[in-house]
Amino acid sequence: MVFARKAAGLRLGHMMAGLPPVKKRIVLLLALLLATLILITSNGPPAPRITIYVVPAITDEKLLPTSSIPDDYISDEISIRACPGEYEPASFVVRALDDVSSLEAEATELIGENGSIPSSNIDIRVVKCWYQAGVDVWDINHKLLTPELLLKDDSLVKVEGEENYLKLTTGEYIWISEGKSGTGQEIIPIEDLPVRDSSTLQPVDIPNGTNKQFWVTIKVPDDSLPGTYEGKIELRIPAGPLRELQLQLEVLPIKLSKPCLTYSLYYQARLDPDWPDGSISSAIKSEGQMRAELENMFNHGVTNPTVYQHHSDDLLPRVLELGNQTGIDSTPLFLHVEGNNLGFGTPSESGELEQLKQEVRNVIAIAEAEGYSDVYFYGKDEATGSVLEAQRPAWEAIHEAGGKIFVAGYTAEYHPPGNFEAIGDLQDLLICAGEPSAEEAAKWHSVGHKIFCYANPQVGEEKPETYRRNFGLLLWQANYGGAMNYAYQHSYCNIWNDFDHEHYRDHNFAYPTMDGVIDTVQWEGWREGVDDVKYLTTLLELIEETKAEGKDTSDAENWLADLKSADLMTKDLNAVRSQMIGYILYFLEKETSFNHESAST
Repeated sequence: MVFARKAAGLRLGHMMAGLPPVKKRIVLLLALLLATLILITSNGPPAPRITIYVVPAITDEKLLPTSSIPDDYISDEISIRACPGEYEPASFVVRALDDVSSLEAEATELIGENGSIPSSNIDIRVVKCWYQAGVDVWDINHKLLTPELLLKDDSLVKVEGEENYLKLTTGEYIWISEGKSGTGQEIIPIEDLPVRDSSTLQPVDIPNGTNKQFWVTIKVPDDSLPGTYEGKIELRIPAGPLRELQLQLEVLPIKLSKPCLTYSLYYQARLDPDWPDGSISSAIKSEGQMRAELENMFNHGVTNPTVYQHHSDDLLPRVLELGNQTGIDSTPLFLHVEGNNLGFGTPSESGELEQLKQEVRNVIAIAEAEGYSDVYFYGKDEATGSVLEAQRPAWEAIHEAGGKIFVAGYTAEYHPPGNFEAIGDLQDLLICAGEPSAEEAAKWHSVGHKIFCYANPQVGEEKPETYRRNFGLLLWQANYGGAMNYAYQHSYCNIWNDFDHEHYRDHNFAYPTMDGVIDTVQWEGWREGVDDVKYLTTLLELIEETKAEGKDTSDAENWLADLKSADLMTKDLNAVRSQMIGYILYFLEKETSFNHESAST
């Protein structure tokens, strides 16, 4: 290039020789203009301007493409604290001040004094805004632009006007926001709706004056040593690097305990030999789909989802085996069979009751062979009054055969006489609708029985903070034993269309694909609620251990007592978790100090 420029200069000098001074100046000006144009062209157009905001991940506030974001959130630094084995979210927004084309986001590995965390443990997705039928699960008369899906491929869902279109693996888009078409559940063959997200984050376009939200989830390896780890999230366009965010992770010296609550979801999925490839629905799955969904639930803190596989089906052992392989807890087993009471309804004749008892024994034998114990059998869903009480003979038979009873129902205040008043002596576990009640929990505990929460709200509302709060510390406040919300997925007509059912929106924590799932912001909120309870459980256990050593724990106990009676609706849950971390670290440091003193003695 240098030699070419020298040669061009010599040629220009020869051309100008003998020219009059005026013409020489004109030639020089033209040459200078040409050189400037060449320089501009070689450097390319200026990089598009962007503003980066680091925003709260778990919030009920909708962040839309046109939302105004306070300047307080302008930042290029993301800081996260988490424990080994924990998943922890963060979020940032890129606001385009010019059109941005083919923006890529990629994380580097995190480096610390005690090792490194690979970039593969840093998952980045885009938050997809699409139109939904409302806010509440029974709200079906609106079209609201809503941030919900966490995608690798932003183009998987296309929004035009107020309509949603879903991209199939063929590249074709189909309309998925047409209006009411029925009241049933559609089980769609894979070949009719072949949908799959990308395995890697794809480039995104951001029009001038709009936002694009990104979701970052760090999975801290189980063997990570405590300390601070640092890396970057690099933003690039085809012309080269655009911006970068500094990413800092503090790995805490805490081994989180299992939560003191049981976390379950109604999980409708079942295997069907007539549908070996599964379906796009909440009902029929292939083994690959079921495995992916069980792993997804386990990674979000659900260790005891219900089992819908029919008890007389040869595939029940396989479903239980898949649960074992994906980390699902084998105690207890919640078996939900369509038709209630193992399909026997409300029998009262001795012959039917004997048959019911035999079926219960058969199921318990299958469960025990797969390592499961404490098998719970589902009664008649949400029954009240005489319909509820008519199940007494069936429930007595199930008890005699070694089984236990669980079913959804109500308090006396909500639907008198209430499950406890009607049949609480036989019902081992109430899945109680609505806001948790400490008074109701006390009733069930008085007879040695359990109470879980559901429908506060049902699954499907795009409210991450609500699910974190209501299915986390709020359950501990009310002395509930766990959660069993409805449902991991429930497809009302087409599970990808929020507008086609006459009464309800689809209930989804995760949307099904050909071979996996697509997470949602509300699902991430649920996991944070589970993690809050893990931190709480760790603190409670440390308090007991420290008290047993004769040491003072009154400050932490007084703080927990205040939290137990506080209005959680007004509490900053991040601040609450930070306070729990502070107490946990204090007790761990004291324990280390005491151990050192003992060793020196």
